[in-house]
Amino acid sequence: MTEDDDRSAWTDLRGTPGGPTPSGMEDLRIPELYLPFPPKDPNPALERARTTMDAWLTEYGLCRSAASQRSLRRTQVPLITALTYPDAAPRTLELLTQWATWTFIIDDDFDDGPDGEDPQRCAAALGTLLPILDGARPGSGASARAFADTLEHLTSGRSPGWCRMLRDDIRAYLWSYYEGLLDRLTGRTPTLAAYRHRRAVSVAAYTWLDLTEIAAGIDLPDTVRHLSSFRDLRTAAAEYVGLHNDLWSLDRDRAAGGFHNAVLLLQQQEHSTSQEAVDQVNALLSACVHRMTTAETELAAHLRAAGATDRTRADARTCADGYRAFVRGCADYHHQVDRYTRPDPDQSDDTPTHGIFQPGAHRIDHPGTRVRWTKAVPRGID
Repeated sequence: MTEDDDRSAWTDLRGTPGGPTPSGMEDLRIPELYLPFPPKDPNPALERARTTMDAWLTEYGLCRSAASQRSLRRTQVPLITALTYPDAAPRTLELLTQWATWTFIIDDDFDDGPDGEDPQRCAAALGTLLPILDGARPGSGASARAFADTLEHLTSGRSPGWCRMLRDDIRAYLWSYYEGLLDRLTGRTPTLAAYRHRRAVSVAAYTWLDLTEIAAGIDLPDTVRHLSSFRDLRTAAAEYVGLHNDLWSLDRDRAAGGFHNAVLLLQQQEHSTSQEAVDQVNALLSACVHRMTTAETELAAHLRAAGATDRTRADARTCADGYRAFVRGCADYHHQVDRYTRPDPDQSDDTPTHGIFQPGAHRIDHPGTRVRWTKAVPRGID
């Protein structure tokens, strides 16, 4: 069945016709997306994850300013985890929400503050986080302590192969801020292919895909992770999320300058109009979907040829289904939150939203609000 034959596989970028339009696309024709992955209701533990997230923020002394709290309200982090991990067990969703909150906080401060504009400051900020991936103890900064503790809980009980994958993906994600900054400062524009790879890394998509296994209560063997079909599946899913985010971040990225948005890059390199570039990105999104479905078929064939056990084949299918849910959840999330549908009139230039790398941003323990952790459990078990 072709794309045109299956109209149920298409969805409006805005969620529904007449829904909120991405900031910066008000004068453009809004594209329909080819997305044959059915939507799911948010995880029923959404409110529980929201409450635990608030306690986690209080424990570490994060996001205490009015600007910081406004940013989190506009972002609604628990909603995106509830949409992308709809079947995760409640305690697991809490942990994944806290990780997601940390990535959004990091992103805001590098995007909006001086740590994302000055190479020395950027490197120094990364220097408080990267050593933790190699086992170093965190300093007194709230962001480093929150990162270290959350990473410890994410990797507890997981296989060495999975932990290595997650740490490598986090490392690449963090370095992407420094790499992107130097490109902006020197006026370097990547090729479209290079940009698609970097964008998938810089939105932390690979780390979110890694966490799909925690959400599903599985841990794939290294023999699966090293199949080319499995890598192709991950790449296509990650690139979809990065390119889709570009459509919703167009206005913000245009204001920031440079061409680190697929729409802006196509306009600059191919002299496309805004509408043509948006349509080209939409075509790339459809191609990502086709690459995912092709990779799923090839993955099943690879596993049969490798003599994989029934359990491994079932877990790989579960993981692929989780990747579909992740892609669909990200698409459904954007049109539901102010972060992508309404400009923030109170945002100040060159002021870090959360101030997590500023002097005095230390951990504060509050009796009675401390988050209690247990080992993440498979889905369906509370």
